Amino acid sequence: MYYICWDIDGTLLLTNYAGVAAMKETIQDQYGLDHFEFTYGMAGRTDTYIARKAIEGIQGHCTPDEVTAMLSAYGKKLSASLVEKHGHLLPHVKETLAYFDQAPDCTSVLLTGNCEPAAHAKLSYFGIDQYFDYDLSAFGEISELRDDLSRALLQKLQKKDPGVTPDQLLVIGDTPHDITCAQAVGVRSLIVQKGSSYARDRLEAFHPWKIIPELPARPEALRAIVEEV
Repeated sequence: MYYICWDIDGTLLLTNYAGVAAMKETIQDQYGLDHFEFTYGMAGRTDTYIARKAIEGIQGHCTPDEVTAMLSAYGKKLSASLVEKHGHLLPHVKETLAYFDQAPDCTSVLLTGNCEPAAHAKLSYFGIDQYFDYDLSAFGEISELRDDLSRALLQKLQKKDPGVTPDQLLVIGDTPHDITCAQAVGVRSLIVQKGSSYARDRLEAFHPWKIIPELPARPEALRAIVEEV
């Protein structure tokens, strides 16, 4: 069995900053701040990290309950923001996911910094929510750190399939955080550059297993990559 561990934003889809808009609206509602600006990089970060940093920037301190409250409110606002922002799937995503969904020896899971409600909102809006095993996935509520997410996902897989080995996993993402979280558990990382905000040389500095320009038009070509060791 192969486990394909998908990032969401910049890998499967682009929301045209719907998440940023929903988070800003949440901050306005909860803290009364108009036009809040994020002063730190958000690509590849977990929602937990993003919320904590925002709250600390506003009031100088933050509690876990405040992070939970912000993410709960954000998750409720995201669906409307997705409609307003008119994002899109990246090339060949739907065909690829459908292909692997029909492969009996492949399972698609999520390894994403999105909190679970946000992940569901995005995947549902773009019509690809049916292709993932959510019980085996890892979401941003687990930790601020992507490495913790990959460790949690591997633990889930080992519980389900005690014989699973690192070469059965492939992390597909678009940022250095996807590379390092794969390295944290000794598995391969495949970077898809089409939706990435990082230049190729910046990605190469983190030593990914492979970088490709976009998902192949023929899913069989990605299948061949998955089977490489």
